[in-house]
Amino acid sequence: MRDMLRLFVATALVAFAILAVAVGLARNTAALLAPVHLILFILVVSLYLLPSGLALYRNCKAIAWIAGLNILLGWTLFGWIIALGWAASGKMRTAPPPTADHHVQPVAGH
Repeated sequence: MRDMLRLFVATALVAFAILAVAVGLARNTAALLAPVHLILFILVVSLYLLPSGLALYRNCKAIAWIAGLNILLGWTLFGWIIALGWAASGKMRTAPPPTADHHVQPVAGH
């Protein structure tokens, strides 16, 4: 269900961007292209921060290092690829072991 919602949102954003570009080209006005520029900016920033988001999603142990590498050296294609690979293959934090569930028995008569 979540995948269908994500697909719907992505399709709606693409349709909105195409419509905004079409209207902007028809009118040849820079003001009509502002939404397209905003959408493109958001897409570029999202793509740039993809390794950090992936590390956060996977709950990696070295998320601070991955985010630092991504932010500081992500502008180079090499640094971005290294951060993405590290986020995709890095060690994940494990969930704490479940604790024993001790049930307290009620005292008879109380």
